[in-house]
Amino acid sequence: MRLRNGEHGYGAVTKALHWLTVFAFATQFYVGYTMETEADVRAVDCDPPGEDQSGGDTSDPEEERLDRLEERCEAAQERREEQAEGAVGTAWSELTGGGNVLGDGVSSAEVHVLLGLLIISLAVLRLLWRRMTPLPPWDPRLTPGDQRVVHATETVLLTLQFVVPATGILLVAADDDLLWLHVAGHLAFFAALGAHLGMVLGKRLLPRMLPGVRQRSRIT
Repeated sequence: MRLRNGEHGYGAVTKALHWLTVFAFATQFYVGYTMETEADVRAVDCDPPGEDQSGGDTSDPEEERLDRLEERCEAAQERREEQAEGAVGTAWSELTGGGNVLGDGVSSAEVHVLLGLLIISLAVLRLLWRRMTPLPPWDPRLTPGDQRVVHATETVLLTLQFVVPATGILLVAADDDLLWLHVAGHLAFFAALGAHLGMVLGKRLLPRMLPGVRQRSRIT
């Protein structure tokens, strides 16, 4: 397989960058939507069993033991809430402030931040590579209208490859008021992705981007 695009179709580098981006976004959304937040932390009743039934007859050592159990439980619950509330912000601080990111393993919040940076890096590489190689000819099954739709959705998706992770990083590093912008980026991304997939699957053009397939066509 040739590295560069041309009359033969998409080259190996373009295909690799495309599928790396797909994998990075899929993993990012999975991590982001399953990551524990403050709202997900389950409330725990920290009253030790038997404390409310002592009737004042519990010995002092037993009272102290029950108090210690309750304090440990409350402290653990408080730590969970604090970690969930500032998980991504803490991860960003560790990554940018030279913290010990790998000391206790990589948390899902740190993976979320790292994937965001990876997605932005892939977007930069895709733009640079686009300048270094020609695009294949349009697939003959695409009408002029189809070509305009495909070009628009491709432009939107590439733009959002910067916007979605960047707004997420700004959200945790700068201002919580940017949440609406991050959510709007997600909605725009899924809308553009739906239009893109509709065209690819509807016109049966997926093979053009599969490894090892030579096809004199493009849709982006």
